[in-house]
Amino acid sequence: MRAVRIDDHGGPDILAEAEVATPEPGHGEVLVRTVAASVNPIDTYVREGAAEPADGLPHVVGSDVAGVVVAAGAGVDEFAPGDRAFATGLGLFEQGSYAEYVPVPADRLAHLPEAVPFRTGAAAAMVYPTAWRALVDRGGLTVGDACLIQGGAGGVGNAAVQIARHAGTEVVATARPDDAELVEDAGADAVVDYRADDMAGAVRAAGVDAVDVVLETHADRNLAGDLDLLSRGGRVVVIGEEAPIELSPSLSMDAKIADADLRFMSIVASAEDQKRLLERTAPRLADGTFDVRVADVYPFPEAAEAHRAVESTGTGGKVLLEP
Repeated sequence: MRAVRIDDHGGPDILAEAEVATPEPGHGEVLVRTVAASVNPIDTYVREGAAEPADGLPHVVGSDVAGVVVAAGAGVDEFAPGDRAFATGLGLFEQGSYAEYVPVPADRLAHLPEAVPFRTGAAAAMVYPTAWRALVDRGGLTVGDACLIQGGAGGVGNAAVQIARHAGTEVVATARPDDAELVEDAGADAVVDYRADDMAGAVRAAGVDAVDVVLETHADRNLAGDLDLLSRGGRVVVIGEEAPIELSPSLSMDAKIADADLRFMSIVASAEDQKRLLERTAPRLADGTFDVRVADVYPFPEAAEAHRAVESTGTGGKVLLEP
């Protein structure tokens, strides 16, 4: 079969299409024929070597897949050939999804409703479970809360805005001014410029004095403002940072005064939650509650261009690969 893999770590150009053996599903696994695979930031980290795949190199990259079941291994009763399915969290502890056929543990795979296009399933597979787990499971978001979504125009951020709105909360999100309409369409009550020198002041100027939960995508840059905005007992859930997170004595004191919780999570490292969250996402994709945007679709041979698109800013939606 054809697959996109890396033989070393480096820039996008090291991604290369190769002929590899078609896998057989093992015990408890399902073999899925890939129709679409999403490209996520974690894929670029694996490519660069910032996140080392557990099985070493060469390595097939890719976190998400949507496609058709072609075979089920021993011990699998829930899936049968012909079923539509989608999965996330691949490509770090096992081979990834940029391949014509992908073996997926059945306990991490969910059925994809007929009403949901494969591209939509692939685009949604990581971002909605990540946002749901961050806001609800780790952040404890509940009806009547106020939340701040850092990076509301990104894949996870936009999903988080929709989930928070669906949960009956007040939603403030940060974004570039050019993306404000996109974030408002997702359900944000207010959108503030992510470049604001005084983020807490900008959020308060938008009409929100304090927030109960922050979903943080750039903790190294934003943590001080997050803590300044927290209500007493508030939670900051960190899913991303680009530099060391520094906690100065004054920042630590702010956190203590707020009785704040600083929490971390990754959906890739949360295998026990992936299926449950995909199953919660699927019906909401089918009925239109959740609306994921696909910006670009590339064929496997153009995987390098797909990675460049993800590493740039302002794609306006998810980037996909197809065989």
